[in-house]
Amino acid sequence: MKIYILVEDDKKNNGFISEHGLSLYFEHGGKRILFDTGTSDAFVYNATLLGIDLNKVDICVISHAHYDHIGGLKSFLGINNHAKVYLKSAVRGDYYAKRIGKNERSGLDPAFFDKYSGRLHYFDGRMDIADGVSAASIKKFRRLPLYTSLMLEKKDGEFIADNLEHELYVTINTKNGVVVLTGCAHHGVLNILMSANEEFGTIAGVVGGFHLSGSGKHGFKKEPESEIYAIAKYLDNNKIKKVYTGHCTGQKPLEKLSTLSRVKKMKTGDIIDI
Repeated sequence: MKIYILVEDDKKNNGFISEHGLSLYFEHGGKRILFDTGTSDAFVYNATLLGIDLNKVDICVISHAHYDHIGGLKSFLGINNHAKVYLKSAVRGDYYAKRIGKNERSGLDPAFFDKYSGRLHYFDGRMDIADGVSAASIKKFRRLPLYTSLMLEKKDGEFIADNLEHELYVTINTKNGVVVLTGCAHHGVLNILMSANEEFGTIAGVVGGFHLSGSGKHGFKKEPESEIYAIAKYLDNNKIKKVYTGHCTGQKPLEKLSTLSRVKKMKTGDIIDI
């Protein structure tokens, strides 16, 4: 099975448009499926270069409410008038990120969801969206990443901690086992992998962001090296052979993971055979 990287922070070559965001495309069970839409309409341009007709997409899944994964959804709805769009119910909240000196909106204006209500399908728990493809909520087996303390939701004019209920992951059943797709892994990639293993069985691969906050800029909190070692240990102990990440993982954590385990960097324009 092939997964097409329509948008990622880095690009394979100068023919593609990269941006801070993520968008993936794959085909499975007779369905054409889009996972996230990046920040802008860049994924549309890149899809054309890769020979993908987004008008023929049957299903779109949004991993969570933040702009770098849902920002291009309006563009997608403009070119595709039939695909079902699956999101967690909580995605309709008003989400922000705590930056130095201010809180910046990190999600869409809630009015967006009212405008496109006829196209959007909300769920909680688990949703089987195609033959061998599911979207599911994430359980908390261990501590959340440190940076989640910087994520907020605005309710009744007050900023409160974001409980992350708007985040999901996707699983794809393949002949080699289950492949897991993550958006940013705000719950922590280990919580996602443990959830997927409990719900769906042996994991063969994982593709998406791990959000290990490597830069330390804008108030982001770095994850300790022990967390990187814990991820590498889990990947190796569970023999997860195909691991592709990037986007929000952070350059230094990614470099460290690549030396400890079978982790590869993905780029806009890549076609992953998994």
